[in-house]
Amino acid sequence: MHSTFTALFAAVGSFISLSAMAADLPARPESPAPVVPSPVFSWTGFYLGGELGWIRTDPEYTTGAVLLGTPFVVTAASGKDGLSYGFLAGYNYQMGNVVLGIEGEFEGWTVGKIRYTSVTGDFLTAHSKWGGSVRGRLGYAVDRALFYVTGGAAFISTETLIPTTGITIGSDDTRVGWTVGTGIDYAFSNHWFTGLEYRYSQYQSKSFVYPIPVLNLGTIGLKQDLSNNQVTARIGYKF
Repeated sequence: MHSTFTALFAAVGSFISLSAMAADLPARPESPAPVVPSPVFSWTGFYLGGELGWIRTDPEYTTGAVLLGTPFVVTAASGKDGLSYGFLAGYNYQMGNVVLGIEGEFEGWTVGKIRYTSVTGDFLTAHSKWGGSVRGRLGYAVDRALFYVTGGAAFISTETLIPTTGITIGSDDTRVGWTVGTGIDYAFSNHWFTGLEYRYSQYQSKSFVYPIPVLNLGTIGLKQDLSNNQVTARIGYKF
């Protein structure tokens, strides 16, 4: 019996000793929580937006008059600055850092009327009120910044008047042409972006002929070349 109690006490002592040793061991480190990577921003998707900026419209006239059988040629050029405003829509597709896209826009502007004095003393008045374009875009994305070049087809409204003769040339006329430019967009959230763009546009020329009102001495021919430069600030929503 005595030996039994001795063995029991020895077992209990060993258990207590092992428990104390286990308590002194360092705590097992907890596994760190898995790190969830934040999603990488992508420019892929449809977008809608608006734009506001500066535009300079530059009609240029080459005037050729025949007076008593003698040719007389003079060139006149000028321009007007004004405000442009409109809306845009497009689609981007991103492959790595390269972004391909297509964009269309429609703009109105207020550039005022541009007057020219012809060789006969008449006034020529040019006016343009709206225009737009459909363009391709090629860009390079650096995270949320997108640097791009753009180019495509453009169209514009024109109206050319000769007030002293009552002749209207090209009333509500629409011409087509081409446009090229460059810009940068920056996404300040996953959906909203803003940007700045410069573009140059050149439109098809048009020729006119009308009688010289001074003593009916002959005819005068006009060739009108039309271009514009513009800088626009943009804001849009990407779906």
